[in-house]
Amino acid sequence: MKKLLQQKKQRPVEIVVEKGQQIAIYHTPDSKVGKVYDSYTVVFIRAGKRVRKRASNLEIARKIATSVARQLGEGVGHIATLTPDQVSDFASAEKILRRHPGRSLASVVAEWEGAIKALGKGSIVAACEAQAKANSKKSGFTPTLVSTVYDEFLAGLERDGASIRYIEDCKSRMGQMKETFRGYIHAVELVDLETWLNAKKISIKTRKNYRTAAVTLWSFAKSKGYLPRDQQTEAELLPNRKRTKAAKLSAEIGTYEPAALRKILVAAPVHLLPVFAIGAFAGLRSSEIHRLTWGNIRPGFIQVDADDSKNAVRRHAPVTIALKEWLAKGKRGQDDERICARYGHENALARSMTKAIRDAGVEPVHNGLRHTFCSARVAVTNDVKQTSREAGNGPEIILKHYVKVLTKAKGTAWFNVRPKECSAKVIPIAA
Repeated sequence: MKKLLQQKKQRPVEIVVEKGQQIAIYHTPDSKVGKVYDSYTVVFIRAGKRVRKRASNLEIARKIATSVARQLGEGVGHIATLTPDQVSDFASAEKILRRHPGRSLASVVAEWEGAIKALGKGSIVAACEAQAKANSKKSGFTPTLVSTVYDEFLAGLERDGASIRYIEDCKSRMGQMKETFRGYIHAVELVDLETWLNAKKISIKTRKNYRTAAVTLWSFAKSKGYLPRDQQTEAELLPNRKRTKAAKLSAEIGTYEPAALRKILVAAPVHLLPVFAIGAFAGLRSSEIHRLTWGNIRPGFIQVDADDSKNAVRRHAPVTIALKEWLAKGKRGQDDERICARYGHENALARSMTKAIRDAGVEPVHNGLRHTFCSARVAVTNDVKQTSREAGNGPEIILKHYVKVLTKAKGTAWFNVRPKECSAKVIPIAA
């Protein structure tokens, strides 16, 4: 008791001042087994209670005192004083704020207080609605959130019976716009769209697809009266290419060697083996494979329905001998079952394929299986029109990108990557 009274009477060796808070540090040496150890105690008030924290030296005590002062100065140190109801209110407010990035609770309350003072009496929401209505009459459009435009556009597509592929594409591209631009669509300017699009590491073709999606959504908003009808939309002003000078994308397509395909097929997980085989020997796009059902795989051909095709045209892709043999190694599902049933979106399928290719010790090539199929097929058949029909591309695309990419010998080797040939190269571990 005497020692405690002496500690209370002694003066602090140092007072840390931070964020308007003063935290005292006392020198409180301790003794154990006849030895005296240096020690310091940081003393402060938190949640109405006196709190002490020990430190072995003065430098550590200063750090503790500085940290505590900052917490108390910013209000974090008093969090324990909040009642359960206050904590519940704070959590609810924080949940609402998540829908409005960049706004803090303090700034929102301050803005509310300013609005109350400016309004005097009445409801702030009613005043805002009246102002929006007045603005609508004056400007000729109704201010509407991007998310609302998106929801109405998607609902219209489903109501009108648009293809599943088109709806999924719109959800993917326009969904990103909805998440990025959380305010009114009329407030999104050209510079906002350009900044968002330029940040994406995508090809010129993919950039055009995103621009098309933006133009479609903004034009829909214009038709609904959510944008001025007599003005060009910001999306329409969006250029197809970046304004900054960028390196030209190579016109050369990437292909796999037969040896690489052999590694991919041998190492492929069971559920991905049909995917790789169909891509390599029938040339289907990954998006087409994602929607393909087992019933579409017939004895002599694979039927790609118009709704599943990129060009919205039904076609028959070949079931080559190699493809037939690789498919026979797995279990065939029900006719109405998708061969990629475990993947809800084609992006998830693409990621799994990329990982499996890397796990096989092969560097992934963008659209490499389809590119190699087209190059090998036209090399073996020497028939541009036939390859065009099977691949679902125009003859001019086959001529421009695939003719003379591979020799006939290399093309033949590609279609000769068969399960039996691969098995012969596997050496049992026991040997």
